[in-house]
Amino acid sequence: MRKHFIFIVGCLWGGTVLSQPRLTAFFIEGDPSIQETVDQVKRELMGALSQASEVEVLPILRVIKPSEILILPVVSTTFREAYSAMEEKRFAEARGFFKKAITIALAQPERANFGQIFDAYVAWAVASIQDGDEEEARAALRALAKLAPNYVLPKDLPPVFKREFERAKHSANKLPRGSISIETPEGALVFLNGQPVGIAPVVLPNLPRGTHYISMEGDHFDIRFGQVVELRSAQAQVRGILKKTVIRLPPNYVADPALTPFLDAEALDRLEPLAENLGAAFVLVGFIKELEPGYFNLSMTLFHAQRRCFLSLAPIGFSKNLVGKSFLGKRVSDAIMQRVRLADKEKPASLPLDWRARGAIEYSSLRD
Repeated sequence: MRKHFIFIVGCLWGGTVLSQPRLTAFFIEGDPSIQETVDQVKRELMGALSQASEVEVLPILRVIKPSEILILPVVSTTFREAYSAMEEKRFAEARGFFKKAITIALAQPERANFGQIFDAYVAWAVASIQDGDEEEARAALRALAKLAPNYVLPKDLPPVFKREFERAKHSANKLPRGSISIETPEGALVFLNGQPVGIAPVVLPNLPRGTHYISMEGDHFDIRFGQVVELRSAQAQVRGILKKTVIRLPPNYVADPALTPFLDAEALDRLEPLAENLGAAFVLVGFIKELEPGYFNLSMTLFHAQRRCFLSLAPIGFSKNLVGKSFLGKRVSDAIMQRVRLADKEKPASLPLDWRARGAIEYSSLRD
């Protein structure tokens, strides 16, 4: 099985042109089975860069996922209080905290983590049973069935929960139906109750009448719109206006650009605000692929923030026993410095850059 890991290196410039551009690096989550090798490559690369007289290396920045910073702090706090009460068997308090957390979260569907909400409905039902209120447990499962009929209950729950959830889904299927028409903004990704359902404009048919939660996402994770829709008749309409969600990152964190091995115009869109946030002139994106046990291929490209394009670098093959001997770090560092020097003159790479399909160095050339 082929394994991979992506990393990014940002080349930071201060407010004025510096003779020594500053460098920082962070890794995007990858296959944990090659984490040790990736960490060694990162340390070796940063060590080599710190020896280069042309650059100043900064501490590695930490990545935070959009879902972690979209959620309102009061929601996170209330969920923590709910689960803490559950662990301490304060079931009456837990019921109240779960109801409160779900209500606050659903009030702003554009910022809600629906997976967390669905799990909370189940926990609310469990707390209600433990507190002796079976009817409230059924109400929680009915609400879950309407929002997420395909939700899979945890396997360790008693069979009675699964029976009640099936009954709740059966009841939801008998409700009168209607549709929701999403008319604007054109091109936005539309979510119904946390699930992606298409690109606006779109009509969502055959929905059970009642409360639904519509959210939309623009080109970047912080460009959003949300609305609570009461479907009371055969049809409801939503006319949304995307707006930027004000998000404050914790100190020393940057937002995860959610890159994949397939780099296209959308990848440029994701890197542009990242570079702007960092004050980065360049972002080096690398992709490490394990071709066979102990043998790897490193593909690289340089995002040029000012020109808004990718500049390709030659792939580098290496075996695990070369890592830690300074050879690999020096080779990659030299390639980065050479590309930075010529960045304004290089021809942009053609998009998309699909590292899943790019030819890797032959195994024989990787062996020592």
